[in-house]
Amino acid sequence: MKTVRVLAFGVGLIVIALGALFTLVAMSGTAVEAWGRAYLVDAPHQLPKADAVLVLGTSLHGRRGQTNWTLSHRVDAAAGLWHAGLADRLLVSGSSYDDGYDEARDMRDELVARGVPAAVIELDPLSYRTWHSVVRARYVFGKRRLLIVSQPDHLARALFLARHIGIEAWGAPARGLAYIGLYDALRRNLACLIAYVDVILGPPPGVIAAARPR
Repeated sequence: MKTVRVLAFGVGLIVIALGALFTLVAMSGTAVEAWGRAYLVDAPHQLPKADAVLVLGTSLHGRRGQTNWTLSHRVDAAAGLWHAGLADRLLVSGSSYDDGYDEARDMRDELVARGVPAAVIELDPLSYRTWHSVVRARYVFGKRRLLIVSQPDHLARALFLARHIGIEAWGAPARGLAYIGLYDALRRNLACLIAYVDVILGPPPGVIAAARPR
């Protein structure tokens, strides 16, 4: 009986811990969303002029190999901001790997196809998280005033992170959603909790030290 009681006590502690974790994750998501909404601007004509448009990276293809329209929508929005004269330069930021996968390069090519000169596009292929993108925009590329482009459900976290490291940032939402379904909702809320940890720990020196692409 003692063994059963010990097991029951252990299971109870695990259930309580999981409940507390899920509550904390949900609260983090709600707090970051509320904080970020203050700087998300739906109407482009209400946006201020900035040093650059930061386009956050995503894959050309979804998890099942399908066309990922989130990238096209982000590039459409970013090109529109540049053509409207709201920034002179664009910074495309994403991940890259040795097998030829390169989100920044793909976004540059899509922007050029939309009439943006390659000469005004800066590439950052060394940002593997949203946190890396804003940290490198600030400390590697020297951007202090940004219009950030992504889907609305991603922008709040990006704005939260950017403003906590001294970037004047506003969100320019692209069409669609970055997170769809329950699994993605959990991922988004967990990412918001991690965003608090990132802000507390500060910019990672290794991310800042990574060479700026030429």
